Amino acid sequence: MRFITSCAILFFSFTLCAALLGCAGTETNAGNLPQPAATTANPVDDEDAQLKKPSGFDADRAFDHVRKQVEFGPRPSGSKANEQTRAYLQQQLQSYGLKVTVDEFVAHTPSPRYPTINMANVVGELPGTTDDVIIIASHFDTKLFDNLRFVGANDGGSSTACLLEIARVLGLKKNAADRKIPQTIWFAFFDGEEAVVNWFSNDHTYGSRHMVESLTAKGQKQKIKAMILLDMIGDRELAIPKEGQSSGWLVETIWNTGRKLGYEANFPLANHYVEDDHIEFLRAGIPACDLIDFNYGGPTNPYWHNDQDTADKLSPQSLKIVGDTILKSLPKISAQVH
Repeated sequence: MRFITSCAILFFSFTLCAALLGCAGTETNAGNLPQPAATTANPVDDEDAQLKKPSGFDADRAFDHVRKQVEFGPRPSGSKANEQTRAYLQQQLQSYGLKVTVDEFVAHTPSPRYPTINMANVVGELPGTTDDVIIIASHFDTKLFDNLRFVGANDGGSSTACLLEIARVLGLKKNAADRKIPQTIWFAFFDGEEAVVNWFSNDHTYGSRHMVESLTAKGQKQKIKAMILLDMIGDRELAIPKEGQSSGWLVETIWNTGRKLGYEANFPLANHYVEDDHIEFLRAGIPACDLIDFNYGGPTNPYWHNDQDTADKLSPQSLKIVGDTILKSLPKISAQVH
């Protein structure tokens, strides 16, 4: 991904009120008997009750996924460790009862050393009651370095781990009605997000671009109703600004949910602008948003793209904060695209 700039925005809050409705008595053989007043359910109370229920997201289980990826070592596209990670993703998703698809493709890069690289996206599918699709995504590759051991615990590892645990939780609810999400869900793990040489022209986001191109070629683009991207969300001091290019309604739904869950500090109301895998979907006219904390270790981003991006810099609680928020946001997102 590439950081562009940041700015502050104002936040406006609105209060939702519910009105009580009454009904008149009906005439019976015994005379006019008063009927009990009927009231509509208060949507605010119902939402609060849903938010208070545990999401089922297991922070320790998610963090184990981070450790496993780090054990594979650096995972640039085309490497043996990248293939091992891909196999691990397949095994985990299949164990959740999901249909798994591996979409292999050849990426053409500007690198004289690696002009072509074999890449593959991994997608776990959770069927819904409609053909409409909501995508939740992460990238699992790490940046290629010749003289640096970059294991990407946060950059690639954290979001991939969080997405696996979200998939497990939702996979336990086989009935779409139990999930309150009629749409089919794709858990998409993109290869080739990182630039092979430098983040310039098309030397980046190979996997997400391949998916969008494939959907367009097959005439299936219109069935994708929303795309939610996770990236770099494991920082111990997690603070995810709103990504300014992302679809506004998706951002507001997710940030409002996170803040109602008590995660105000983790979902600040500032804006920043980042180029990432969501951009390919936005360009195709698909609503998309990016959850990314680009200040990794502080304002100067000292742990990003170097050998300091290790698991000891992360927190299982940060993974849970994002996992809880996405799981609680999905029914609201589903309702807006249903």
